[in-house]
Amino acid sequence: MILKIFLSFLKIAFLGFGGGYAMLSLIFDEASKFGMTIGEFADLNALDVLIPGPIAINSATYVGQTYGGFAGAFFATAAVCIPSFVFVPIFMRYENRIKDNRYLNSIFESVKAASVGLIFAVAMSIMLSTSFNMSNIFDWQNINFDWLSFAVVISSFVIHIRYEINPIILTLLAGVIGWFSYYI
Repeated sequence: MILKIFLSFLKIAFLGFGGGYAMLSLIFDEASKFGMTIGEFADLNALDVLIPGPIAINSATYVGQTYGGFAGAFFATAAVCIPSFVFVPIFMRYENRIKDNRYLNSIFESVKAASVGLIFAVAMSIMLSTSFNMSNIFDWQNINFDWLSFAVVISSFVIHIRYEINPIILTLLAGVIGWFSYYI
């Protein structure tokens, strides 16, 4: 199991272009093979906002710990860091050649666009799970609409865009709202 966790996160790290948020769809795809549900993944994302550190490392540590204990957390975290140790020195050595290469710059522009799509896909999956109790966009027979969750999603989006409120503050406020509504 530890080797499987290590190889999964090594694959994520080498193929996860676009940063931590773009890697979330890859992380969920691999974590679901270990048994992680979309609800657990939503919890992981809420924790990522509150815990300091890069989202890819936090996610790797969380998934590794959940499905492989301390050794799983250690090897998942190490695996997600390996490409940085490989690519950064190479990039630094050839930076002047790379930055003016129009072919590579075109590739990077396409990768950025794909990264935005992947981030949006993860966000929609989490919203469908929390607000509509749907496992995917085609799961209409199990729909169970949660007005409060949907209101928090929309309100957080609007407040963040309109007033540029820090996402950590919005996450904490959402937690307080959830605590009041479900436990009081």
